[in-house]
Amino acid sequence: MTASQVHKTTLRNGLRVVFERRPDSPRTAVCVHYGVGYRSERPEREGFAHLFEHLMFRGSASLPPDGFFAHIHPLGGQANGTTHQDYTDYHQLVPSAALERALFSEADRMRAPVFTEETLAEQLDGIEEEIRQAVTERPYGGLPWPLLPGVVFDRFANAHDGYGRVAQLRDATVAACEEFFDAHYAPGNAVLTVVGDHAPEELLTLVERHFGDIPPRPFAPAPELREPGLVADRWQTCTEPGVSAAAVALGYRLPDPRQDMTGYLAHAVLADMISQDGLAGLQAVSAGCGVFGPLDAADPDLLVITALVPPAGTPRHAVAAMTERWAHWPDAADLGRTLPQAVRRLVTRHHREHAEAYPRSRALGRLELLFGRAELLTEYPALLAEVGPEQVAAA
Repeated sequence: MTASQVHKTTLRNGLRVVFERRPDSPRTAVCVHYGVGYRSERPEREGFAHLFEHLMFRGSASLPPDGFFAHIHPLGGQANGTTHQDYTDYHQLVPSAALERALFSEADRMRAPVFTEETLAEQLDGIEEEIRQAVTERPYGGLPWPLLPGVVFDRFANAHDGYGRVAQLRDATVAACEEFFDAHYAPGNAVLTVVGDHAPEELLTLVERHFGDIPPRPFAPAPELREPGLVADRWQTCTEPGVSAAAVALGYRLPDPRQDMTGYLAHAVLADMISQDGLAGLQAVSAGCGVFGPLDAADPDLLVITALVPPAGTPRHAVAAMTERWAHWPDAADLGRTLPQAVRRLVTRHHREHAEAYPRSRALGRLELLFGRAELLTEYPALLAEVGPEQVAAA
């Protein structure tokens, strides 16, 4: 794919539209990103962005609570939603002939979702179960997320738990849901992405038909996320009965990719090298650029490293071993011999993970929403190739 095959336009109501044509693709991916994530929440609304993601599948002006999936599952399609730091995305994969139905369903809930006390209570029960499975009853639940950001960051927006507390969420009302929708789900705060085998003119006609008459309206500004600099290391110890070994998670603040893309991607290369390197005495050492992945959030975000500690060791000894190892890594000249291998692994993974329409639609929309550049999806391999050993050594 080349950047020229990504088409972009903006409707009169402010909705940004990204389209990539995939010749001969039998299925079409439709994705809508809204510029609201758990970092948009107020303290009294902790966990509300995730709750709202659930509610958006439970009815709109033209679709009953159980009607959203009616055009998807019988045709072998799929649909889901996710909540991240700075966005919530809703995505569908349907046969290409079902494109208009997919656009209609997304436009209907952008225009007029329906909230009721019944669906609110139902989704709160589902979220409580989700938290139980993902965090409270899962070994090492919450490590590294959502525990680590609360140690590294000071601002509530960056530090708080995106799941929220169910007891607090049960105080939510239908009126509060409507207020949240009005504040964050305006067309001007969204990106619609379509990936499939459709002529651009045909697609734009359908998009205008279903989204063009949604009224524009103001939406909440992005939250203040800037953090004061760290002046010392920070530690937090959590106790969890029943786990077989201690685990550690380290977080290092990343450069802002808007200002220093090369420096940011040097950390992506570094994360791959750490994961490949391994450390004697430690198990399951893993590193990642970004809490949820590279270029998945606005600044600030984290380089995250996790490892299991053997029974004879301690977490502080494990961290000391890792930092000692990194201090004696090869200098910039020697990095020049190992760097190409890391870049090749990252490029191969990037192509593999974005080979199909479904993940491409999600990535294109995310990059357009966060950075105004859906083209970064195709530029990413070349940008990685620009990272030199000096940048990795400095990271």
